[in-house]
Amino acid sequence: MIGRSNVHHQRSWLPVAYLLLAVVVMGAGCGADRVTDPARATTCAELVDAGRASAEQVLERLGDRTLAELEADDPSRPFGLLDPLLRPGVFASRAVALGCGESELADLACTAYQGLSHLARSDVARAYLAPYFAACD
Repeated sequence: MIGRSNVHHQRSWLPVAYLLLAVVVMGAGCGADRVTDPARATTCAELVDAGRASAEQVLERLGDRTLAELEADDPSRPFGLLDPLLRPGVFASRAVALGCGESELADLACTAYQGLSHLARSDVARAYLAPYFAACD
């Protein structure tokens, strides 16, 4: 009988462990989605996150293309393929609506944009990123 009570006590933690596991799994699934659309940003930090998402898309679209290749595709607007991604008017109006100052956005961007340089695969892509990193110096 002594061995039997030990087995009972050893298994008494199982329901607690299952409950804890369920809470952790459900909590991980309920995390906030990353804001990628500047129009949906509700804070200056979310607006910067949307900017990073746009920068990632720009770098992906540029890939390893050269300026000559971009000009060959559209001589009058070599960067026209980026227009739908950049949306400067949307970012600017949302920054005003949220009360985000330029220095606050620059400070947030210095942190949020870290790690983007390894995504730049061409001179054009590195030139695109240069102003973001220059603001952090």
